[in-house]
Amino acid sequence: MQIQVAEIPEEGMQVDVDDVSWFPGREVSRKGDLRASVHLTRSGERILASGSISLILVLACDRCLQEFAEPKKIDFQLVFELSGEDPALEQKEYECDQGEMDTVFLEKPVIDLSAVLYQQLILALPQSSLCREECLGLCRICGQNLNLEDCGCVREETSSPFKGLGQLLKDKK
Repeated sequence: MQIQVAEIPEEGMQVDVDDVSWFPGREVSRKGDLRASVHLTRSGERILASGSISLILVLACDRCLQEFAEPKKIDFQLVFELSGEDPALEQKEYECDQGEMDTVFLEKPVIDLSAVLYQQLILALPQSSLCREECLGLCRICGQNLNLEDCGCVREETSSPFKGLGQLLKDKK
């Protein structure tokens, strides 16, 4: 879904995205409805885009490998600027401050909302996911999911280079 910058009124416009073709179904699983909306406001050559994506992600637990559903609401805010590059100007490297990190420079006066939603979803994915905080994971010996039942395998205490740190913590108490 592409929006021409010239079509955005000064007072702004609300875009509710019903088309879910932007969703990366091969990379991310979801369940149920997907809602996305973006509010665009134009101020001269700058466009402020604020929006949200609501969905239920289907993730695999990093400890036990079981799938679980996690509701997610992603709020974002971006600034678009027309680059207006002059080919006669030499290219230089610039250091960005934190405020400029969310600025997208447009080569053409068109905002691709599908790309914006895709990027914001990918950026909001968790680096690691747990089905629950106290997940026991899989047995190192037989692979049994220890959340479902104890497998009975004898697990030997392994020596750890951090074992001494645990004793220091006990001594402080």
